Amino acid sequence: MSQSFSVKLIWFPVIITGLGAITVASAQTSNSPFASKSKIKPWETAPAPAAQTPSYQAPTYQAPSSSGAAYTYEAPAAPSYSQSTPSYDGELVGGAYNAPAATTYQPAYSGAGTAYDQAPSYGQHSYGQENYGQTPNYSQTAPTAYGSNNYYGGQQAGAAYPAPRQSWKDKLGLGRIATTFKGGARAGAAATTRWGRTSDDVAADFIGDAYAEFEASTITRGGLEYGVNIEARAQYDEGRRGFGGRVGDCPASNANCASALVGATPTAIRGHTSQFYTDGASNAKDAEFAVEGAYLFLRSSYGDVTLGRDDGAAYLFSLGAPTLLAVGASNSPVDYTGLDSVKTVNDASGFAEKITYTSPRLLGDQIGVGVQFGASYASNARSCGVDYCVRSNGSDDSGAVSPDLDDVLEFGLALDRKFAGGLGVEVTGTYARASEQSGLAAFDDLSAYNAGIEVSFEDLAVGGSWLKSNNGLADGDYTAWDVGLTWKPSALGFTLGYGQAEDDNIDLSSKQAVAGISYDFNKFTLGTGVQYVDRDVPVVTGGVRNIESERAAAFFIEGGFKF
Repeated sequence: MSQSFSVKLIWFPVIITGLGAITVASAQTSNSPFASKSKIKPWETAPAPAAQTPSYQAPTYQAPSSSGAAYTYEAPAAPSYSQSTPSYDGELVGGAYNAPAATTYQPAYSGAGTAYDQAPSYGQHSYGQENYGQTPNYSQTAPTAYGSNNYYGGQQAGAAYPAPRQSWKDKLGLGRIATTFKGGARAGAAATTRWGRTSDDVAADFIGDAYAEFEASTITRGGLEYGVNIEARAQYDEGRRGFGGRVGDCPASNANCASALVGATPTAIRGHTSQFYTDGASNAKDAEFAVEGAYLFLRSSYGDVTLGRDDGAAYLFSLGAPTLLAVGASNSPVDYTGLDSVKTVNDASGFAEKITYTSPRLLGDQIGVGVQFGASYASNARSCGVDYCVRSNGSDDSGAVSPDLDDVLEFGLALDRKFAGGLGVEVTGTYARASEQSGLAAFDDLSAYNAGIEVSFEDLAVGGSWLKSNNGLADGDYTAWDVGLTWKPSALGFTLGYGQAEDDNIDLSSKQAVAGISYDFNKFTLGTGVQYVDRDVPVVTGGVRNIESERAAAFFIEGGFKF
């Protein structure tokens, strides 16, 4: 056993103990379980944070209140005629203002046709500097519409109360910008046993996975939400460059190995979907960091549109087997064994820059089944994230070549139904295609399909998915499927999963399973389980190509949190 492995074994129990201690110690200040770092599926609903969706209420403009429906005036019950000018200071009521029954005395004004020094005030109806050359007729009611001579509070009132003018910043909602920042991290350690093609080996393996997401958005007066989203991720996963990589040992110079002539040189080829190859330098790295999202978005009742670096529609609508742990039987962001070969998500364009549309959920009230669809377009498939990396040929240190794909179109469809009694069913399907540009005979236009189903009942969820891709190759399909179960009746949860994959390009076949339990401590979670992988890979020995077995089993413990 090497010295480095001895050092790892010394640190292994320390790290395991530390993960558990940190998780339990932090449990007293947290409120909710750690959630999977995977994005919410488009058809799933979740309450938006209060700060994310500011409430904009237009100011209400209300005319001054009046003391009656009609602006009429009531004369005093018994006017006094001892005065030369009768006093009409009755209060505003709903009736008509009637002149005295007997007018034997003519009121004496300061002069016929002259103006009062100050017009009498009748309630809220002020007659400014009107000329009262004759006795005004108080029996008529005030106009119901506020005319040009009627003033309330110093502001002229017309047929409609004019709203104050708003600046273009107010109309665009720039005065109220909401921001959110969230993320999470997981770390784990495993005792891994490997046997088969290579000599038996026992090692300590470690993983770390962290992500963060920032979003700033606002809402216009018309109800459109728009903003910007940035997502970054860092990962430690010893000896693994995301999904794919070099497997077996089958030189391109051997006619029975996956290769193509580039010029006059036999060169290893790898499929676009699986990313596996058998000859050349390994592109594995222990640590990776990548910006996996940087896009503008527009959200409305008609659907959502994103523009920039983001997942495509086929990925967003892909449904894999459920799991409660960092690793599963498929689609795992990390891998303790280094032999994981199963994925069922349709990630045709990865994080390449694109435009994506996802519809709102439709027809649920009419047909009882919610329907949602999405589509995206990327000019090419070249992008590099933590778990998915496609570079142009010649810029990858491995020396292997891949299909050069442009004009990537992706489509997704999701159907869901909730039944009485807590039963729920979700079904999804995706399709992706792209045009191959290199012209090498070994490559072809990409075509990939995915389907998934998940059935949930109270605390139990069972699901599975399937992926079929021609890998962007003339002859070298990649096919995978998985099935999984989770049961979480309380803070304690149980998970079980199984998956298989076949890569016809390099003659790889893989079977893998995961079983484990998890426990939530508010925002923190602690889990433990077993990961097992058994795969066959091509190996050339003495010029003869054979298929040999690689196996690994890892007993792991992991902890995580979200913020």
